[in-house]
Amino acid sequence: MVYVLLFLVIVFNRRWPKQNRLFAVYLLAAIIWTFTTFLLRSSLFLDHKLLLFSISAFASMWWVVQLYHFSRTFINLPAGFGLWFGYASLATFGIMAALGQAPPAVTFSSGNVTPVYGWWFVLYIGHFLILTVIGGFSLAQRLRTLDEPRERNKAGYLLLAISLLAAFGFTGITPLAFAFPLSHIGGLLAGTILAYAIVKHELISVNLVLRRGMVWTGIAIISITVYLTFFSVANRLVGFRMEFAAWTLSSLAEGIIAIAIFQLRHPIKRKIDRLFFRKNFEYREELSNFIRHEIRGVFSLQELSERLLPPLAKVLDCQQAYLLLPAIDSGDFIIEFSEPLEPAAPAMRIWRGSPLLKWLGRENRYLTKDDVEILPEFRGMWQSERESLKNLGIEMLFPFVSRGILIGILALTRKHSGKYSLEDTSLVEQVTGQVAISLEKERLQEELRKRQQELSLINHLVGVMTSSLNIQEVYDTFIAELKQIIPVTFAAVAIIEGDKIHFSALHSEVGSAWHIGEKIKLEGSATEWVVSHRRGLIEPDLSRDRMFFTGKEYLEHGIRSIVYLPLIAKDEGIGCLVIASRKPNAYREEQLHLLERMASQISTSVANAQLYASAEQRARIDGVTGLFNRRHFDESIKREIDRHSRQGSVLSVVLLDLDNFKGYNDLMGHMDGDRLLGRIGNVIKKALKSIDIPFRYGGDEFAILLPNTSAEEAFVAAERVRNKISGGVESGPFLVTASLGIASWPGDGLTPDDIINAADQALYYAKQTGGNRTCKVSQVLPQPTESLEMAPGIEKEILNTIYALAATIEAKDPYTYGHSRKVRGYAVALAEAISLPSEKVTVISHAALLHDIGKIGIIDGVLHKADKLDRHEWQQIKSHPQLSRIIVGRVPRLTPCLPAILHHHERWDGAGYPDGLKGEAIPLEARILAIADTFDAMTSNRPYRVALSVKEAVNELSRCAGGQFDPRLVEAFMPIALAAKPEQIKV
Repeated sequence: MVYVLLFLVIVFNRRWPKQNRLFAVYLLAAIIWTFTTFLLRSSLFLDHKLLLFSISAFASMWWVVQLYHFSRTFINLPAGFGLWFGYASLATFGIMAALGQAPPAVTFSSGNVTPVYGWWFVLYIGHFLILTVIGGFSLAQRLRTLDEPRERNKAGYLLLAISLLAAFGFTGITPLAFAFPLSHIGGLLAGTILAYAIVKHELISVNLVLRRGMVWTGIAIISITVYLTFFSVANRLVGFRMEFAAWTLSSLAEGIIAIAIFQLRHPIKRKIDRLFFRKNFEYREELSNFIRHEIRGVFSLQELSERLLPPLAKVLDCQQAYLLLPAIDSGDFIIEFSEPLEPAAPAMRIWRGSPLLKWLGRENRYLTKDDVEILPEFRGMWQSERESLKNLGIEMLFPFVSRGILIGILALTRKHSGKYSLEDTSLVEQVTGQVAISLEKERLQEELRKRQQELSLINHLVGVMTSSLNIQEVYDTFIAELKQIIPVTFAAVAIIEGDKIHFSALHSEVGSAWHIGEKIKLEGSATEWVVSHRRGLIEPDLSRDRMFFTGKEYLEHGIRSIVYLPLIAKDEGIGCLVIASRKPNAYREEQLHLLERMASQISTSVANAQLYASAEQRARIDGVTGLFNRRHFDESIKREIDRHSRQGSVLSVVLLDLDNFKGYNDLMGHMDGDRLLGRIGNVIKKALKSIDIPFRYGGDEFAILLPNTSAEEAFVAAERVRNKISGGVESGPFLVTASLGIASWPGDGLTPDDIINAADQALYYAKQTGGNRTCKVSQVLPQPTESLEMAPGIEKEILNTIYALAATIEAKDPYTYGHSRKVRGYAVALAEAISLPSEKVTVISHAALLHDIGKIGIIDGVLHKADKLDRHEWQQIKSHPQLSRIIVGRVPRLTPCLPAILHHHERWDGAGYPDGLKGEAIPLEARILAIADTFDAMTSNRPYRVALSVKEAVNELSRCAGGQFDPRLVEAFMPIALAAKPEQIKV
């Protein structure tokens, strides 16, 4: 019985590793050996004692082989020679037994069986000796090498069992011991030891199966007892008699039939269920398997719903199944999961005090839509609840009740075909009853996880926001952390400043109508609403309804749902935290409560950051102009490049340098110069948009950062600034103008230094080509070489010298005020129109400014004389080119300008002065300068005449073409002359 019990344990164990399989075969051999030995010693089957003896001897040899194989596997040793020898000797014995030679004969007397000995006995003894010696020696060796006590204990039990089997098994087949059942005693002892080791020390994998095996063994004993009692009663009542052999066979048949019926009950049931349920059968099996076996392994509400709702909906054939759970903060029941899945959870909410919830919790049974309409208890329902049930097409509501508490609702819509049957409702009630406890457990765990996550998140986010007094530095990290629990496409911190809202921090994945630093009106905004109401607000879908004027801008940039959160510090509303998503209905009420708690925690940090920003801003303001200083520019351009690289947008930089500010400073004094810089700073600020940031770069230089602005858009803004300066700044007798250079990130450079250098090149080109211009980097031609190539410091000194000399001329002759600058504008425009190289354009620009410098040596009476000049006075006037050449020639780096200055009064027909050059012999620069000088002189007032109109001057130029002027240059100059004033000419 010991071996039978162990065998049943192994057979019914669902796990079948190699050790278990080998041990099961060993037990089967032991069962056959003990059973045949029992029959051999009994008075049964007297005519078959030889066969029984052969089977018993074969089974005992097989038993030893399997025990050897099992023990070697258990101690992780290869089978080796012993296993091959064991099976070979076993096979040889089987052949000899089949031939009637193992043994050839036996005698039976008084319960003792005596075989006729022969070579089979030698094989039998050798089989036992070799396998027991090898197996016992291996176990002994293994026992000495094992350090772990449990493993040593297991090996010890095996060694003891093998030793007993070897001793009693060997003595059991000797002639002296045939009269006593020594082998049975050894087998009983070994089996008991192995059974004890299995139960006590888990020699193999056994747990609940052992108890089940004992239960089934008990059932078998009871069945046999009932069977015997039945035949005994039948024998007494009706005299029914049955032979022992027939009784034994019928008992065996009865047991086999019972086992077969028990094993076939599930397959038969599955076949019948498959026949009735057909296409829903697999879903029923999936649902049943999940509820019975797999639900314990579920670790979240999400997983539970994904495993429960799909098969249930398929079994019921319903159009839609919803699982409603109480919201953590409000306790209202809302749809958390649905099958089939929907892009956004439908807007259904059952108030926590609703009659629906009270009835379902109290009755703990399903509720139909007809019950809702008929029962008087539901007359107090909210109209919104009735409309939700109607709009979603809810047919039935099934409660999940655990410990008398309603913890969930299963809402079913109508079926695809037919109506819900009694079998359907019974199935759902069975499912909800079995799942309720697991649902409550997962909901409580989910609620605990959410609370912990919210608390951890709030603490972490507050830590992030308080880690720096500069909001923008930590804002991206703040948003990245916030995205872990809610969708965020757009987010901004809007601070109240008087009647305006200032965007102090901003994050966007879809672009934005506003940018950091921009201000919009407070009146009618969401910020005004949430601050006045002291609570958050959700706009679920901007495409359907918008409460504020900003809603249209958000919608145009792809934002669909948005939440506004008040920022309250020291009981004062300071602004609003805006969080938005491109998805509609992206935010729920419980999320709003979480975000409100978070906003209240970070409000103080935001307020402190604003105070710090104000103090820091005051430290970064230039005292003369009121603009940000150079330090702030260096920090801002780095920050803006980083921000624009994340957003993938364009940043433009404008450098501005005042023309002839040094002359103004020298003439008017430094205090007037500072006041002029202040007026210019104010003009620049007013000419820009609110998101554009102006700086005083140093001295008479300014810089402008234009976020999200292309080079073309920056050119428009720069021109607006230039025109405001040239036409709107009071500068006394001086004409104050500005030259501007534009560069854009990333097209003109990747680093701040690259962008600044590029803008500086464009600025230099603007000043070289006449000043009072705006140039982009793309307009910059190759830099001049040879004599005009110079170090930046020297270059600026030369330009300052030129401007000072030009200012000197204008101061001497007020009638020609601005003449040199206008001539330069016309000359540069003509030079660029005929595509002269940049070095030529630069020479012409400088020469135009200095072409009349020689007039400084002419007495004022001659210059200002209104009557006709006499011969001597005319000679003085004609000498000014020579005098100009002498003055300019003193500056070595301006020598390339001398030909144009000396010969700008030569004529195409050779009648000019000072050298009477003719045609192509006149330097090209001088021919260009002659046309520009004459055109400006004709269109300007003089002491001796009034100015001609542009049309009259153009006609005069055309008349003199080929005589006084180069006809080809006159033709090229016509569009320029007719286009605009020289300071407005664009190339």
